[in-house]
Amino acid sequence: MISDFIRKQIRQGEGNDTEFKTDIHNLETIARTVCAFLNTLGGTVFCGVDDKGNLVGVEDAKDHLQKIHAYLLESITPKALFTVNIDNEDGMDIISIDVPEGKDRPYVFAGSVYVREGGSTRMADAEKLRDMVQSKSVAAERWERRPSMAMEESDLDRDEVRRTVQQAKESGRFAFANDADDIAILQALAVYSAKGFTQAADVLFAKNPALRHPQTRVRVTRFASDKSGDTYLDDRLLQGPLVKVFQQTFEILLQHVRWETRFQSGDVRRTDRPDYPFEALREGLVNAFAHRDYSGFSGGITVGIYPHRIEIWNSGHFPEGLQPADLKKNHPSLPTNPDIAHVFYLRGLMERIGRGGQLIINACQDHSLPTPKWVDRPTGVTLTIFGRTGHEKELLSPNPRQQALLAQLERGDQIRPGEYHQRYAVDVSDRQARRDLVELEEAGLLLRIGKGASTVYRRTDRT
Repeated sequence: MISDFIRKQIRQGEGNDTEFKTDIHNLETIARTVCAFLNTLGGTVFCGVDDKGNLVGVEDAKDHLQKIHAYLLESITPKALFTVNIDNEDGMDIISIDVPEGKDRPYVFAGSVYVREGGSTRMADAEKLRDMVQSKSVAAERWERRPSMAMEESDLDRDEVRRTVQQAKESGRFAFANDADDIAILQALAVYSAKGFTQAADVLFAKNPALRHPQTRVRVTRFASDKSGDTYLDDRLLQGPLVKVFQQTFEILLQHVRWETRFQSGDVRRTDRPDYPFEALREGLVNAFAHRDYSGFSGGITVGIYPHRIEIWNSGHFPEGLQPADLKKNHPSLPTNPDIAHVFYLRGLMERIGRGGQLIINACQDHSLPTPKWVDRPTGVTLTIFGRTGHEKELLSPNPRQQALLAQLERGDQIRPGEYHQRYAVDVSDRQARRDLVELEEAGLLLRIGKGASTVYRRTDRT
């Protein structure tokens, strides 16, 4: 089913960051648009949607997925990160190509540079092209693209290269032209050049990159209470190729996630549910690995497992101009390490570029959990995912208005903001009444559905 974020983007129609394609027969026009998005501010190509925003679907979408990805990857230079996925609505498949703003502009397709203006794609004029070339000439080469000063071929973890090839094939996202030559594979991934291995190749495919890059280590700590300075029950320091460390970290998280057993009224069958949605934990980890700052030895990733929350910290920052609140809506994507992110995507660990925050928020809402929090400090970004019985500090004590509402609403009951104001909060302003509902939503007691005038709040099963 299409997410509310994607449905809203389609409903807004074509524009600077959105393009509709009725079908996928003309890959050249799709490639021109992807090239233009890379050279501008990013965007999404929706295949199986007509010019008016009506879903018409793509037949045999799964059969075309790898073909589209391979064509775009091979025909656009330099190598670029984008994600290709299938969404289904009312039995119809559409193919979504999410494209971030490129970091290696200008990008070229079929010998030409394309840019996006309004809802159209056009060739870049001399002035636009000159601006892109000048910006590239003064920009510092990003860390992951710099040559590795110490990695040698003997350091290469060839099993990790093999796993990347196999998982890319299994996910249907890419098939390497020469999958028997490890160096050719790394070249196709843009992590090996005439200068040798890049820093990205080192941290992704070296046997022990921490020897040269101690900042690639990940610390996972399980605490006895919700206080970060309190006694810890487990403390591990993980190192190795990035994807392998990611998998080890995720496995530790799953080991410590508690399960809740429930019996619904009138049903003797047992329902088991984890305290945290696995997709939110996975996406939070992927974002930390893909978007953190690898340039400093003091950087890294730490995961704190508390009784009522999980915190994931990384030594990165939000892109300039992007705030944590922007993650709740469609926003431009500017990945910090597109080469590293691309390998995570090919291995089936990243679903779609630029929508990770939305996925985490949706997963927590579907799980009747409080809204997750991102905090961007000078030391790095912390994501907090609250558990089913945590988050007490977010709502220390419901006020009398909120208590009256909670006493009346049964699980699944809904109420509109205006109705709440009239029935329970007539003595306060409309703004304060809405704040009451937001606090209950953040505490996981209500779930917000819809936008604007259609907004309703549904009572969750949390007490």
